[in-house]
Amino acid sequence: TERMASDLFWVPVTNPGYWQVEMEDITIHDKPQDFCHGNCQVAVDTGTSLMAGPTDIVNGLIDKLAVANNCSNYHTLPDLGFIVGRHILNLKPEDYVDKSEDGCSVALMTLDIPPPKGPLFIFGDPFLRKYYTVYDREELKVGFALAKHPNVDKHRQTMLIDLGTGHVDRRRALRP
Repeated sequence: TERMASDLFWVPVTNPGYWQVEMEDITIHDKPQDFCHGNCQVAVDTGTSLMAGPTDIVNGLIDKLAVANNCSNYHTLPDLGFIVGRHILNLKPEDYVDKSEDGCSVALMTLDIPPPKGPLFIFGDPFLRKYYTVYDREELKVGFALAKHPNVDKHRQTMLIDLGTGHVDRRRALRP
């Protein structure tokens, strides 16, 4: 528990071949964007250094996020969230934007995996740095919690939002 900054919640695995779970939708500023239409899946992959998703959804996100190539709007970009197990798992711009001397771009790769395994998102390192994950092989489920990092400003910490109670429950990591 010293590695978690929130309670752990569990989501059943939907495809035993991967650590794959259902994703209900994607949010911007905590508002669902209606990208998934009930058929998004995500593989939580500790062996992948990127985040990826279906071309049409990634391109739709790029349009809605409107990240300026010259990084002029970087400090006003919204949280990008993924609804998994009735929780919004938010990423801050520093988690989903590639920022370099060449400019800024959304750090989501396009990857098209056809049904029945897809459409499939991949949550790799950028996601796994923010969220502590537990893999239960016996009961085929994945646990998620906000990861605790030392020296993280609690006002800039990523938020995990619980939608299960019917209201938004904001949890932030606190310094020990």
